[in-house]
Amino acid sequence: MAPPAPPPSVAAPPAAPGTDASVAAVAPPEPESPLGVVDPFGLGPATERLSPGSLRAGRVALAILSALLERDEQVEILVQGRYQHQAGVAVLTDRRLLLVNDHEWLPDIREISITPDLVVQGWKDDREASLVFVTEGQSCTLSMILDLELAKEFADRVRRRVAEAGS
Repeated sequence: MAPPAPPPSVAAPPAAPGTDASVAAVAPPEPESPLGVVDPFGLGPATERLSPGSLRAGRVALAILSALLERDEQVEILVQGRYQHQAGVAVLTDRRLLLVNDHEWLPDIREISITPDLVVQGWKDDREASLVFVTEGQSCTLSMILDLELAKEFADRVRRRVAEAGS
């Protein structure tokens, strides 16, 4: 008996439109993201001043903040605490003051302009501090700040910037 005939050779079907093979032939891949740390806003040095617990608690809010910073905006100082009952951060940049928290699915974000009418109030005891920013008839509070000296420095820097804005 003769061996069975080999099956006819089947060529691979052409790539369907929209598949990787057809796209690769049409468009080059996106540029690779740079390796290592990329910190165009100066967030790294500012976060290094946070205590380990504050850094851990503020990690998500910091990630959200990094997406909100504008091109060439530079972070001067930041503190971590609670904003609108969620873990959050306050950051002073060369352009503005931002409060951001990690409220799930819809973070609370408040941008405050550095103007002569901005008032900064601060309270502290031996364990925690709070900063209150009063502007446009409203107050915004970052509470439960554990890095006490950093909170004081933050308030002082904002006050100095407010004074400069009034000059």
